[in-house]
Amino acid sequence: MTRIKFMISVCIGTFIYILLSITAGRNGIYAYNQLYEQKMRLTANVAQLQKVNDLLSSECNALRTDRSIIESYARNLGFSYEGEKIIKITGMGITEHNVYDTGTVVRIEDISFVPEYICKISGLAGFVISMLIMMVVSLCSMRKKTVEAVIVNGNDEITLPVEIVNEIPQM
Repeated sequence: MTRIKFMISVCIGTFIYILLSITAGRNGIYAYNQLYEQKMRLTANVAQLQKVNDLLSSECNALRTDRSIIESYARNLGFSYEGEKIIKITGMGITEHNVYDTGTVVRIEDISFVPEYICKISGLAGFVISMLIMMVVSLCSMRKKTVEAVIVNGNDEITLPVEIVNEIPQM
């Protein structure tokens, strides 16, 4: 077998290994897309939590500084000024203020990928298979190549394989 055929087999095996590593390996495109999707989910969750934080901060500031809001919360809790009378109507509960969703738990999922040893084994298998195919092709081509001899007998030409020519008795 020639060196070129061996080098072609090595290139095929290396190409298979690199292709698997780039597409489905640990740092490949498939793993990158999974990480990107997780990043987008986490970013959306952080944005939602930031929005809730802003609302709570503004409500907290209002409770510290705005007298009318402090008064409305105190009245809902049953407090009143001197001389005021509170009449409670049954059947009507205390009005609830905004209940904020504090966000959902976003779990980080494990990234699925093809392990490095499988990429290497696939590359080696590609090398071995291409090597075997090239050996079979070269053996078949060697069998088809037979040396032929031309026998000239008068005006007739006969082409026979060399093995048969050697068996013909000489005259």
